[in-house]
Amino acid sequence: MLLISLYVLLVVGITFFQWKGAKGSIFKSNQKVSWWISGLSLYMLFLSVDQGQLISGIIAEHGMQGMWMVWAGNLGVFVVPLVFAPLWHKLNLSTDNQFILFRFPGKAGTWLHRFRAIYVGGLVVTLAVSFHLIGFARVIEVFYQIPQTQSIFLAGGVMVLFALKNVLDIKLKLDVLHTSLFIGSFILIVFFVGKAFIFEKDWMKFFIENPSKKSLLPLNSSSWFSMLIYLGVQWWSCYLFDGGGAETSRFTAVKTPKDAIKAALTPVVISFIISFFMVIHVVALLGNTAIQLNGEISYVNALLNIIPFQLKDLIFLGFFAMFITTAESLLNWGASFLVIDAWKGWLNPSSSLVENRILSFLMMAVLSCLSILVGLYITDLQQLIKITFSISAGVAPVFILRWVWFRINAWSQLSAMICSGFLTLCYPLIHELTPLSMFPMEESRILIVTMHTTLTWVVVTFLTPNQSEEIEARMLPIIPKKRVIFYRMGLALLLGVFLTLINWGIWTLLLNQK
Repeated sequence: MLLISLYVLLVVGITFFQWKGAKGSIFKSNQKVSWWISGLSLYMLFLSVDQGQLISGIIAEHGMQGMWMVWAGNLGVFVVPLVFAPLWHKLNLSTDNQFILFRFPGKAGTWLHRFRAIYVGGLVVTLAVSFHLIGFARVIEVFYQIPQTQSIFLAGGVMVLFALKNVLDIKLKLDVLHTSLFIGSFILIVFFVGKAFIFEKDWMKFFIENPSKKSLLPLNSSSWFSMLIYLGVQWWSCYLFDGGGAETSRFTAVKTPKDAIKAALTPVVISFIISFFMVIHVVALLGNTAIQLNGEISYVNALLNIIPFQLKDLIFLGFFAMFITTAESLLNWGASFLVIDAWKGWLNPSSSLVENRILSFLMMAVLSCLSILVGLYITDLQQLIKITFSISAGVAPVFILRWVWFRINAWSQLSAMICSGFLTLCYPLIHELTPLSMFPMEESRILIVTMHTTLTWVVVTFLTPNQSEEIEARMLPIIPKKRVIFYRMGLALLLGVFLTLINWGIWTLLLNQK
């Protein structure tokens, strides 16, 4: 525990010495940082302590074909860096939600701004933080033999304490430290897994014992349906595809739009390299432990059996770095919505800087507590991530098209958000009582929610007043010509397809080696 204590003291020291210069803002950087600092912070934002657990659970249950749920995201991974990162830099907003007031004039835009502040700041952020909280609680449970419920409360308590220093200027610098910790611990994990299994035993033992799970392509109609949903719908339908979210503050923290592009590309490059070794060591563990019995939780048990006892705390710090960095970013994002957009922008415009600052830390604490409650109720990571996919299904096209199709108005986005959220909640009953029950529930939910949400917002768009001329006058000074955007979008999608094919090709070669 000495190493952990020293780390906490180091974080406290850095925070103390950096606090004065960062007092001006919690949600927006007062200083322009180098693109690589912002890029590393972005990488840690996307990184998750539960990645190994999630991948382990997927492969144990579905085999390699289940990885298409993860790999499908590669299709759109270049869109934000090449298209939207420089646009967010030009806007220079404290939150991505403030873009709504700029893009959508009138009362409708105001109500959309308020609704999304509460919806995203409260519900979406809570679900996202819970996902990471569950993963880290499992690490605590296994590493230090603390029961799961207590581990969740302990992880949540630490999260609340770290929220008290959650100022963006400080966080960007600490993310460099956290990145170093993660990469160091991950290298150690890969080394010891490789030493234990890959170099001394057959690392593909799991597939030898379970040959059906070796295939990258589905083996039945249900699996084909799931794969087609991931490749054809999920990757473009279920994300904040235009770079809005916690990433926005990283794009505005750098000096130039080109720096924003480089910062956004950094996590793409690192993730591709890391993800390969992530899957490799998970496959090795699957074949040499009882991990396949309960892939998600047993993954941590397997690691603990391999890692030398003397290095346990160091590996734990790597997991902690992954957890706290992502959790802090999400809490910062959620609190920015609730304080800047809901409180100051709506309920109390005359609130002082001190009041807003106190309320910000309070909101982070409240969101942490809500995440703890969700973590106690939902313990399956695959289930939680699929619910998150569904709740945003069909909304992403609105976020993309609002930059170039000025007919889209506030009612379009508002109707999309309400429709996707409502159908997500109702779908378990719909699935049970209709012929849709012959299809996998989670994947069919993504499809049905996307179809109905898209139809809803398109119809609403043409039934509501046309403000395209006014909106165009606002947007044209910010965005490049449409042909430039479409060219960059096309290039980004081609690069995404190429990256996906590389993944498929590498694993085809590995899985077919003799």
